[in-house]
Amino acid sequence: MSRIEIRNLVKMYGAQQALHGIDISIEPGEFCVLVGPSGCGKSTTLRMVAGLETISGGEIAIGDRVVNGLRPKERGIAMVFQNYALYPSKTVYNNMAFSLQLSKMPKPEIDRRVREVAEILELTQLLDRKPGALSGGQRQRVAMGRAIVRDPEVFLFDEPLSNLDAKLRGQMRAEIKRLHQRLENTIIYVTHDQVEAMTLADRIVIMRDGRIEQQGTPDEIFHDPDTVFVAGFMGSPPMNLVDCMVTPTGLKLGDSEIACATPERIRPGERVICGIRPDDIRPASDQPGGAPITLPVTLIEQLGTEKLVHFSAGSHDMIGKTGGRTELAEGRPQELSFDMTHAYFFDPESGKRIR
Repeated sequence: MSRIEIRNLVKMYGAQQALHGIDISIEPGEFCVLVGPSGCGKSTTLRMVAGLETISGGEIAIGDRVVNGLRPKERGIAMVFQNYALYPSKTVYNNMAFSLQLSKMPKPEIDRRVREVAEILELTQLLDRKPGALSGGQRQRVAMGRAIVRDPEVFLFDEPLSNLDAKLRGQMRAEIKRLHQRLENTIIYVTHDQVEAMTLADRIVIMRDGRIEQQGTPDEIFHDPDTVFVAGFMGSPPMNLVDCMVTPTGLKLGDSEIACATPERIRPGERVICGIRPDDIRPASDQPGGAPITLPVTLIEQLGTEKLVHFSAGSHDMIGKTGGRTELAEGRPQELSFDMTHAYFFDPESGKRIR
């Protein structure tokens, strides 16, 4: 296990700046997930840690070494790619053994490592097959096994599950989590999927436009967002974010008013962005004690154990939740209860949280 320090990391592509002074500290054995929309700089950061991209400024330390000038094979890392990157003409065994063979490791030690890792990943019965005879999930396990046999200080994962279907992604998430619990290596994992980030990470780093928007534990990121972007990005379905007018008794939402407490620094007549998650908007019969408002239901999505209730509040489309067996009708007004004790308030100009 190694600590990773990323200090004031900058990346330039000609005159265009892709990373603007990134700072991340990752503890030994920590599972750190970099998440954000396409083009935010998360894969560029990972590739710079791997040594596959040159560093324009700042430094990266793995353990007690600054690795800026080291080649990838000298950094003590192993990388798992999105597209598996397996040799199609080699068997599973030889794909996993190849890097050890290049390093002139004794054959008995290579065999021991490959078979031990194959047992962990349930690949023993597949060692004689070639990648073309494997499913997507099996190929990804081979790619992981090829990384594990090297016994690296750090694992780097670059969107490894994005080519799998939803069911396989769920299975592989669980396998990666169990693998980390068993091996306890330091991991940096890149994804655009916030569900992967929430379920896998010890620490989440949310990136946007080459900068860090917020970093913390999954609970901190989800329940204590610093900005409108983080609040809207983390959560499925996403948080409702509504431009409201502050009133003496609460908020004006479209043509309706919600009675609630607001931060002292916001005065009546000022505008504010109010954020509230769908879990905290429910039919009044489900959530007594909230702030009730009667609003038209425009769409109901049946998800089995629960329903998503789409409704309009002025010009805003919002989503609430209810139980899967609750009877509701589309196109009719419904009394909805807002639990404003779990609401968030953001500055409409800066997008920063008002606490």
